[in-house]
Order: sequence, then structure tokens, then C-alpha cells
Amino acid sequence: MPDLERPILALMGHVLDQEDPEKRSLETAQRWFEKKVGQPGGSDRDVALALIWLAACRVQLYNMKGASHTLGHLRARFRGRFPDLEHVASFMEVRMQAELRDLRGGPNMLDRIPKLNLPDQRLVHRLEAVRLLLRGDFLCLMGQIKVAHDLYLKSFEALRAGPAQTEDLVITAELYNSQGMAFFREGKGEEALKAYGNAETVCKHIGFKLAEARCYRGRGELHMHKKQLQESTQELRQALEIYQQCGAPHGILSTGLLLGQVHYRLTDYRQALLYYEEAKVQCGTGSFGREESEVCARIGEILLAEGQYEKAAEFFEQGLQLATNNQDPRGRAYGLMHVGRIQRLLGNYMRSEACLEDAGQLFHNANDKVGLCQTLLQQVQCFIEQGKTTQSRSCLEQLKETAQRLGRPFEIGLAEMFEGVVLRHEGQADAARRQLEKSLVMLGQEPGFYTVWCTMELAQAFEDAGNRSSAVNRFKEAIQFGRQLRLPDLEKRALDMLARVDRSEWAKALHGAGGGSAPVKRRNAGRVFLSVLMVELRNLTQFGSSHEPDETAALANRFFEAMATAIVEHKGILSKVMGERMLAVFGLDSPCDPSQALACANDCLNEFTKLTREDPSAELGVGMAIASGEALEGMLGPRDRLEYTVVGRPVSLVQRLIGQTDNFEILVCSDTFRAIGHQVSHPVARDLAARANEQKLVAYQVASARPPARKS
Repeated sequence: MPDLERPILALMGHVLDQEDPEKRSLETAQRWFEKKVGQPGGSDRDVALALIWLAACRVQLYNMKGASHTLGHLRARFRGRFPDLEHVASFMEVRMQAELRDLRGGPNMLDRIPKLNLPDQRLVHRLEAVRLLLRGDFLCLMGQIKVAHDLYLKSFEALRAGPAQTEDLVITAELYNSQGMAFFREGKGEEALKAYGNAETVCKHIGFKLAEARCYRGRGELHMHKKQLQESTQELRQALEIYQQCGAPHGILSTGLLLGQVHYRLTDYRQALLYYEEAKVQCGTGSFGREESEVCARIGEILLAEGQYEKAAEFFEQGLQLATNNQDPRGRAYGLMHVGRIQRLLGNYMRSEACLEDAGQLFHNANDKVGLCQTLLQQVQCFIEQGKTTQSRSCLEQLKETAQRLGRPFEIGLAEMFEGVVLRHEGQADAARRQLEKSLVMLGQEPGFYTVWCTMELAQAFEDAGNRSSAVNRFKEAIQFGRQLRLPDLEKRALDMLARVDRSEWAKALHGAGGGSAPVKRRNAGRVFLSVLMVELRNLTQFGSSHEPDETAALANRFFEAMATAIVEHKGILSKVMGERMLAVFGLDSPCDPSQALACANDCLNEFTKLTREDPSAELGVGMAIASGEALEGMLGPRDRLEYTVVGRPVSLVQRLIGQTDNFEILVCSDTFRAIGHQVSHPVARDLAARANEQKLVAYQVASARPPARKS
């Protein structure tokens, strides 16, 4: 890590050093700076600098309250004695607002920072470059791309006040990343790729890993929107690997969300759900309300695509509630739209109409034409399904006008398709057929959900016109499209419609689908995100050396039975018993929730204490550990001894943790702690000794109890 006398590096987030085991991750770096702040014998300026770097670590950890408190402590303790550092602190507070997407408070705070005449003129020029960069970022988020580009160019100019040093290169790397995002939002893909390429070159030259990850993430999102999904996956996985190495929770979360979207577009719903569940764990502390709302919506979309409407509704409602609680107007608008959509599919039209009306108003107020188009689509369908053709026609006209103003071919094509749908319900079968055939040509260029739907509508138009054979052929096409695109819900609806027209063809199509939309059997092996709980019964060997085998076995079984009961009650699955240890997993049959594993561990600890008091002669102990992460589950072993098991990093890590626990204690890994930390009153961090070629690990004691009193 560069020396602490270069606070600009901290301001820009260049706080890690891959050569130093204590500063390879944000968690360990934060602990190092905490020790530096409290280290006796240091000068006041050393302490002030350490506070700047500590705040920078907390910003990267997305602990904005902690960072704000640290900067407040800096000001209260030194009261203007170090104006250069307090000036840097002011810019760091603005950067925090940029991270939180506060488009009102952030620019206002930036305007209030005066331009100081500091002795160090290079610092003055660098801070001016940072000021221009931050203002450009705010304007880019507000859609003022051209003005943002001008500010980025001025920022580059401010850095040319002297020979380039590390501070200038760090700012330059972030400028290139910001340029890439601005070009992406502007629809200039080639310019965006060039900017991100420049950022990558600079980042690798100075070892700025977090900015390098942002570069990969930006390119991955760009490739995703260009439908280059394999390239997108490769870039995003590179970003995710760096974020995981650095322990950057917001980076892991945002990249996981993008990877989930990529796999959703690939119709690999299982892998998409895996990434969304990991993202949900990262949201567990409540620090990422906006992202948690999006995670719920994404999981709801997968469940919706699989036809699980009731479960999808639960996630959409949860997402709406989170967006409302976080006072996020845009998130609330999308949440209302999703709830309106699922309530329409469930037949709750009154609720659907109310939600869609509110969503449309919010999108209109925000001038979000994309969201407004999506909402109007749902409103047209809602009115059509109720037979309200007048209202559906009115909404359709608004949809066509909004799509034309937006100017994107996709929305215009959808508006044309719904013109055909409304015509069909108005009784104009021939006009509807012509309109739908025209729309199908447009939508067929990039087959997807609406291609299947348009084909189904065209089939119904042929049926309405009395052309039964053409209707059957179109229904069969829709079934085939749904099967190829892995859209089981639409495939089932097309099969149901075909059954109404021709039972014989329906039977053939059903046979060809291998049973239609029947649930797919669990594969022999697969990846899953889960939490693993290990319970270790201690001192059993010593007890057995002085008691009969039957007595020892009975005692052990009594404890194991109590532990197993607690595991089942908390929706865990007992994987195996290995000598004195029990392994339970959470997240195999439902989305992973580490808090269930923690609640189970607490109940196990209480049950153990209760049973020990009932039998004071058994001087046993217990230790517990929890780890969360991605694992492999399936049937493993030799051919004649196959058994269902789980392997992977969380299983290896929990075995390492259990060896570090004291009696009557629960120890969890850092990933688990991020999800359940808000439930723990007094967590205690503990450094674990690093193994060869491995960075230092941080674990957390989240519960402990006194051993039961023994009767004399």
C-alpha cells in the first residue's frame, strides 16, 4: 500500500495492497487502520491520516454510517489543524453520496465545498479534478451525458499540472471508468469499450484492483445489452473474482445481480437463481435496500417464468415493500408494476389496476419512458382480460405515443403487436391477423417471450376467423418456441389453447414435450448457494473411557436427537454425522437464509445446555460454526456406495472454523456475518491464521454461553 501521506489514494478507493497479507482484503485492511488509529506514540497528523484511510475502507465496504462517523471524529478531534485532510474528508463525503445515488444531496454538498488555497498546489489541482469527476458522475446519473463528458475532459486537463504520479493515475483510472459508463448510457458501445480498455491498462499498471473490477463489470454490462452473453459472463466473472478477493460487498452484490440477469437471458434459471440468492445474502445487513428490492424482483421473474405465480407474488410484494421503506421512487414504480403484473395473472384485477395506475403516474413524473411503456403494456392486457375494450384501446393509444417518443424498435414492435391483440378483442379478426403477422416479422428477429405470445395471439385470430388448420399450426409453433426458449408457462398456455381446438394434435404435442410442463427432476449434481452448520460434541471420548459403551452411546444419541430436531424445525437438512460432529445444510430446498442457520445454532446451544443440566454427570462440551457460499450438491461416491452429499468451500471453511471455536460458542465466516450481523448484539471479530498461499480470514463470534453449573 502506498504511504499514508497520499490521502488522494484513499479518497479514490485505492486502499489495498496485494503484497501485504494484512491489506489484501477490505476487512483486514479496516482492522489494520483501526489499530493504526489507536496505536500509541503516533503524531496527531499520523492519526488524522489513519482516520482518512479508515473511512475510505468503510466506504468501500459500503459502511456509510461508519465512514461518516470516522470523518466526524476526525473533525471533532483536530478542529481545523489539518485543513488539507479535512478538505479531502469533505470530498469523501460527497463520494459517499455518489455511491448512494443521492442525486439531490450529493451535488448540493459538492457545491458547498470551497476552493482552498493550500500550500500543496498539486493537491489543489487533484482535488479540482476530483470535483469535476464527481460532478460529471452526478450529471451522468441524471441523464445529462453531454455535460458530463465536458466535465470529464476538464478533469483530465486539471491533472496535467505536472508529471504524472500515482495519485494522478488513480484519478485517471476512475475517469476512464466514468467515461465508459457515460458512453454506455449514450448508446456508444465502441467508445465505451475503448474507455474501459484504457481504465484496465492504467489499473493493472498501478495495481488498482477495485477500479479494475469496475472496468470488467462495466464491460460485462455493455456486452449483456449487446446480447453478447458469453463475453458478458466472462467479464463479469473476472469482476466477481476480484471483488470476492477484496471482500467488497457492494461489488459482489452488483456483479452477482448482473450475472443473474445474463443467465436469466440464457434461460439458465437455476444458475440465475444461484447468483440472486448469493446477492440476497450480501443484502442481509440491510445496507443495500435498493439492491435488495431488485433481487426480490429478479427472483420473482424467475418464479414467474416457471409458472409459480403464488411464490412470485410473495417476492414481488417483498420488493415493493422494501422500495417503499427505502423511499426509492423509481424502485417503488417498478415494484408496483411487478405487483400489478402478477396480480393480473392471479386474476386479482382490482388490485392490478390500482398498482399499475400508481406505477404509471410515478414513471410519468420521472420521465421514465421505458418503465411507462412496460406499465402501459400490462394495463392493456389487464383491461383486455376483463373485456374492457374501450379502456384497453385508450391505454394502447398512450402506449403507441410513448413508444414513438422513446424511439426504440422493441417498444414500437410491441405496440404494433398489441394493436393486433386489441383489434382481435374488438371483433376485427382479419385486421387483427394482418397486424399480428406484421408484428411477428418484427419480433421474430430476436425470438423471446413476446415472439411466443404474438404467435399465440395470431393462432387465436385464425381461430376467430374460422381457419382451424392455420390456428393449429400456429399453436404448434408457439409450443415449439416456448420449448426452445425454455418458457414453460407460455408452453403450457399454448398447449391448453391447442387442446381446445384439436385434442388429437394436442396429444401429439404433449407427447413431444415429454409430458408438457411437468416439473423437471432434480439433476444428479448441481451448484447451490447454502449455509452450512457444524455442531461438534466434545469430551465424549473422555466420558466413554470411564463408562460402559451402551451408556456412552445412549448419551450421545440423546444429544444428537435433540440437535436433529432443532435442525428440522428450522428447515435445515441433516447431511451427515461424522463421529462427534453433525453437518446440517440450509438452502437446498428453498432460497438460502443464513439467519435460519443462526437460529438453529442458538436453539441447539439452548437444548444442549438444558440436557447437560438434566444429566450433570456428563461433563460434555459443544462448539458450533456456520459458513455460507457456493457448493456442489449431488450423488457422490463409488458406484456401489453412492450417497447424497455437499462439497465445496463452505464445507471446508466450516470444518476450519469448528477447530477455532471454544466450548459453548458459535463462530461464523465473514459472508455469513454480512447476512446476520444486524441480528447480533455484540459480535467479536477474530483473525484466523492464514494457510500457505491463502489470505488471512476473519471470523466472528456471534454467541457464547457459560458452561452449565455442575452439582458437587
